Amino acid sequence: MTTFDYGPIEFYAIAFDGDRPGPTVLQAIDDLVATGTVNLLDLVFVRRSPEGEIETLDVSDTVDDGAPALDLVGLAGHEDIQYLADSLEPGTSAAIVVVELLWAKAFAAALYDAGGAVIAREGIPAPVVNAFLSEYAD
Repeated sequence: MTTFDYGPIEFYAIAFDGDRPGPTVLQAIDDLVATGTVNLLDLVFVRRSPEGEIETLDVSDTVDDGAPALDLVGLAGHEDIQYLADSLEPGTSAAIVVVELLWAKAFAAALYDAGGAVIAREGIPAPVVNAFLSEYAD
C-alpha cells in the first residue's frame, strides 16, 4: 500500500468581528490536533481596516500564550492570503488555517492504489447543514 507523507490539506478562512480572532479559535485547533484529526500546517491572521486595506498579522503578536507549532510555515502564500481574505468586511479579521486531514490520509492512499482520484469536492459549512436539517426534519 502506498504511504503518503501528507494527507489531503484544506485552507480555511474563518472570519471574526473586530481586529483579531479570539483565543478560543486556537484552543479549538489545538483540540483537533490533540485528537489526531488534523495536523496544523500553517496559520495566518489577517484583518481588513475600516478603510478596506488588508493587513497580515504576525501570529506571535496576536497570541498571548505563544504561537502554536506549525509544520509548513509559509504554505499559505501571499496570493492565497489575498484570495481568502478578499471577502472580509471592513473592521473584521480572519484566521487563515491550513490543515492536513489526518483522518483522510489512509483513505487517500487507498484511492491512489485503486487507481482512483478525487476529481471534485464540495464543502458545506456546519451552520448551513444544521439549519437545513432543522428546517426539514420530520
